[in-house]
Amino acid sequence: MAATAEALRVAEDTINAQGFVTEKELPALQDRDYARALSTELTQTRVHRQEEGYLYTEPFDFEGGQIENIIWNMDVIKTRAAAKQALASDMHLTMPEIQLSDVDKVEY
Repeated sequence: MAATAEALRVAEDTINAQGFVTEKELPALQDRDYARALSTELTQTRVHRQEEGYLYTEPFDFEGGQIENIIWNMDVIKTRAAAKQALASDMHLTMPEIQLSDVDKVEY
């Protein structure tokens, strides 16, 4: 599924305003392949305009097995952890609790 001109405009405007875009603004981002294709198109547009900003897209897991996609500008949101937190806050998602087994807690 190719992104429409309107989807590209909404994504670009949202990324420029808040540093990221989620399915809250573009429901089609539910689809991982669409999210990646949109990210590629946005990057090509930025390169063509010689605009700053490295865009990255990734699906993140949340409590209850929910998986959500985000496209973010790594010049604004510097880490994956920060992107995941931004996505959780934007979409009102619960971050999963990491529970290590006793074996995984051992330091060598």
